[in-house]
Amino acid sequence: MANGGTTIGIKAVDGVVLAGEKRISYNGFILSKAARKVHPITDHVGVAFAGLYGDTQMLVRMLKTEAQYYHLEIGKEISVRALAKVLSNILYSYKLFPFYAESIVGGVDEKGPQVYVLDPVGSLIEDDYTATGTGAPLAMGVIETNYRKDIKVEEAVELAKKAIEEAIRRDAISGDGIDLLVITREGYKLEEILFKR
Repeated sequence: MANGGTTIGIKAVDGVVLAGEKRISYNGFILSKAARKVHPITDHVGVAFAGLYGDTQMLVRMLKTEAQYYHLEIGKEISVRALAKVLSNILYSYKLFPFYAESIVGGVDEKGPQVYVLDPVGSLIEDDYTATGTGAPLAMGVIETNYRKDIKVEEAVELAKKAIEEAIRRDAISGDGIDLLVITREGYKLEEILFKR
């Protein structure tokens, strides 16, 4: 299964950076140059998806609903790992007719910054960094060359930009700009970088 586009997640000592490019394409045709593939779910947890855009939109709605329900029932914000487990359970429950999406969950809670990567049937792996989608091999080459365990959020933002830009240069399915979701203990910031057309 070829998941369109490129998304990445990078864990820093003081936060997490999720990034994705903005192109939606189908059968060699560009459907949109303004899609968002990174989404805040709560103030401290976000997701990034590469894959079929309708499936990823549905997963975002489901995760926001689950996080709100958790907050109402428990009285506090859902943890990063708990949200990743919820997504894992959702994906596994649809394994016979899976969502066409590769997923990254990242955020900061009392255990610190965390990044998880999930395949379309819910396998859950925690890592320091990851990339998904058709441009993932290109992005991973950049990240692996430059990542350090003591990287700060500001450096991780620049590394994320560099990795997505490399994927855009060589992967025809990726392009048109970058969305960055930066999550720290203070909350999240969403930044959009548009390329000149």
